[in-house]
Amino acid sequence: MNGMKKIRILVALAAVLAAVPGAQGTALAEQKHQRGHGDSVRYASAKACVKKDGSIVPCGTWRLVTHHGKVILLRDAQLRALDQKGKPMTEATAPVAVSGDGQKIAYFRKDGRLAVRTLHGEVRLLPKDTLPARTAQHDVTLQLSDDGAVLAVAVSPGTTQLFATASATRLGRLAEDRYLLGFSGDGDQVLTGATGTDGSLGVHDLSGRVLRQVTLPDSVAYGGPYALHADGTTIASLVSSRKIAVYDLLSGKVTGNRRIKLLPRHGTVHKLDWTGAKQLTLHVSQHFEKAPTKVTVLRHDVKSATTEVRDTYDVLRDTFVYATCGG
Repeated sequence: MNGMKKIRILVALAAVLAAVPGAQGTALAEQKHQRGHGDSVRYASAKACVKKDGSIVPCGTWRLVTHHGKVILLRDAQLRALDQKGKPMTEATAPVAVSGDGQKIAYFRKDGRLAVRTLHGEVRLLPKDTLPARTAQHDVTLQLSDDGAVLAVAVSPGTTQLFATASATRLGRLAEDRYLLGFSGDGDQVLTGATGTDGSLGVHDLSGRVLRQVTLPDSVAYGGPYALHADGTTIASLVSSRKIAVYDLLSGKVTGNRRIKLLPRHGTVHKLDWTGAKQLTLHVSQHFEKAPTKVTVLRHDVKSATTEVRDTYDVLRDTFVYATCGG
């Protein structure tokens, strides 16, 4: 089966698809990314099957692939997305998200409820009224903070809601004209874009309240993905597909614009996260005709411009779509 052309990535962005206080938050973010001796999820994968007419569709059960090489079946998760009438769609998968630390997984259960599972632990169900009636599951995007403490549930078109995963309680929501770009390094704030505009970014607390809003200069705006530092005022952006620009929201200055070394050739950066005071983590995918999709995880120091490879792995060859852990 030559299914590599069909492999897709579940990118954790909503809608469009298109300083002393900060130091403490950054230190916490660093601690959360220091993996212990326990196992954690690298990525979630949906299997691809070939129909009699030659078309490739998702099938089976969501699989969680861990750093120790285990494959765990997420048996209670909905694999194929349900449409507005509650019927399974042929080529669309229900959304799944994995936290940066690989310990939390968000997904739709087979009974239609949104759930957050702790790896080898309990499952928390979000309120039954989280989504409007007759919401198609493929219109929903899920994203977890790196530590898994907060879940964003976005409906396109519609609003993004934020939930505390420990209690499954709603923390707040974003205005309908804002779409989620990601969580800050410490998970206490979110970065958003504005529908219909380029380079207009907002920083919000977890209630959805706007803390600051800015229009980025062209040197930073026409890039992405973006990442918000734990200090809530520093933004990193991938520009020209090969450089990292660092922008200070308070001063309005670009404080860095350095080339990333070791970036795989023809690779696509689909995740960018602050995982330290000066450190960014990038998830880069490479797709091949006759070989498995390869993911490379890089750590980049924005001060020294040095880069190192944190991890590299091949996605299961029979994958239809996958979601990486980020962070």
